[in-house]
Amino acid sequence: MKELMKKLQLHGRTVWDEEKQALFCNWTCSGFTVRFTGTSLKAKLTVMADQIPSMPGFPPNPDYYPHIGVVADGETLENRQDILSDGWYDLWQGEAGEHTVRFVKVSENSRGKLGIQALECDGEILEAPAVKKPTMEIIGDSITCGFGNESSDNSPEFLCNEENGWMTYGALAARELGYEWSQICVSGISASQPEHPMFPMPGMNDIYHLTDQLYDERRGVEPVKWDFENHHTDIVVLNLGTNDVNPIRFAPGFENTAAMEAWFQRRYGEFIADIRRLNGKDTFIVCTLGSMDYYLYDRIKAAVEEYKQATGDEKICTFKFGGINMMTEGFGAMAHPSAKTQARMGRELAFRLRELVIK
Repeated sequence: MKELMKKLQLHGRTVWDEEKQALFCNWTCSGFTVRFTGTSLKAKLTVMADQIPSMPGFPPNPDYYPHIGVVADGETLENRQDILSDGWYDLWQGEAGEHTVRFVKVSENSRGKLGIQALECDGEILEAPAVKKPTMEIIGDSITCGFGNESSDNSPEFLCNEENGWMTYGALAARELGYEWSQICVSGISASQPEHPMFPMPGMNDIYHLTDQLYDERRGVEPVKWDFENHHTDIVVLNLGTNDVNPIRFAPGFENTAAMEAWFQRRYGEFIADIRRLNGKDTFIVCTLGSMDYYLYDRIKAAVEEYKQATGDEKICTFKFGGINMMTEGFGAMAHPSAKTQARMGRELAFRLRELVIK
């Protein structure tokens, strides 16, 4: 597989695991594009389930396994499968000829790890075309992951096969604008760890500079830094702050609210400074919030304004997504954005990027 990788076009932050001899594609919409001749394509996959601690008073969560799909000669996601065990899986079958297939991990990083150990077709694997597109990175939480976007209205249960990262607002906006993209997103994550955490979970500012901290921690190795220099991003969209409000909302009394909000604002400002340092001066940073909760949006806006005044950086802006319209869009799982909301957010993000960035 390692030699074959030279012929593939990789998408998102991927990890080569020398011990397992596998290319791990764990982040939402990570994967690869392969070009080949023949009538079929299959892959040898290795999988690791994730166990998510349940909330106090709730039954234990099940083991979560990755969910995948492929995009063949176009943009429609097909042949979606739960990957429950190691082995060979059929990815595509069709008429004889030359084909281009994109392999997509549809579910999120924190709910199942997925490695590709081999690819096989009944013809020849060719070198993937070198496609040069502008690039976008979407940083976020469960909203960006597509948590339950294909579940029934406000379902109380999360299933990996009802989480479709390919149809999230970031992926939809990127395809509409003709951008290649990556999604760095974890359900439940905050922009930064609060001063008084409710759960033992790192903030995105703790792991953003790493290739895949979730996988490295899982396999017990030193986290590997992401190579920003050789993976330039034209636009970074930061949609975090929804979960940062929880420690404030559940704090006893209101006497410390202002101090907790100020903590968030300061740490958010430090995070956007890190994003700038890591990505370089030419990347445009868009700070947004939505579509579930807007408690901290004014703090986000203030943090961005403070950063701009202190640095003179004009390649950064803010905007707020429209909220979920429960009458026309309904809900996904656990009151998350539905597929309809994600589609509307995708159109909105594409419009805002044309308005604010792509001029």
